[in-house]
Amino acid sequence: MQKTITVSKADLLHLEITLPALAFAIPFIVSGPQWLTGTIVNCFLFLFVARLPKRNALPIVILPSLGALFHGVVFGPFTPFLTYFLPFIWLGNYLLVFTFSLMKNQNYFTQVVVSSTIKFCLLVSSAYLFYGLKIVPKMFITSMGLIQLITALTGGILSYIIFQLMNKKYG
Repeated sequence: MQKTITVSKADLLHLEITLPALAFAIPFIVSGPQWLTGTIVNCFLFLFVARLPKRNALPIVILPSLGALFHGVVFGPFTPFLTYFLPFIWLGNYLLVFTFSLMKNQNYFTQVVVSSTIKFCLLVSSAYLFYGLKIVPKMFITSMGLIQLITALTGGILSYIIFQLMNKKYG
């Protein structure tokens, strides 16, 4: 199911500019609730890692959360607290991409479940730590916990559907 796309140097340069810009813009374009924005970001991460070269993954891993922070809509008045989570979100996204890629010989859904669960465990642990230290409000236990797991799993399912549609159209 998974193939790396072969692209020309010009196309690769275009992708290297366009994909990070799109990753940053997702929270601005999909300025909705966390479950919607998170699902699209996670879908984007799965699409990226499954089909494109991994050497430029860092901007794709980092930029969506910076877009969410700068746009300030996803968490409303609690957005400044997102700053504490940025390194954990980046690491969680990296672990999602890395684990998914590492398991490339496994069933697609197994890859999605395992990589999503690892990301979830990291983020929910950081939320409990910050809440326990009275750094963030309790709402972050949910927003960095179960919602993260749901959006990662849903993003993985959505990416699978997109791949199926692409395979039907392009073979």
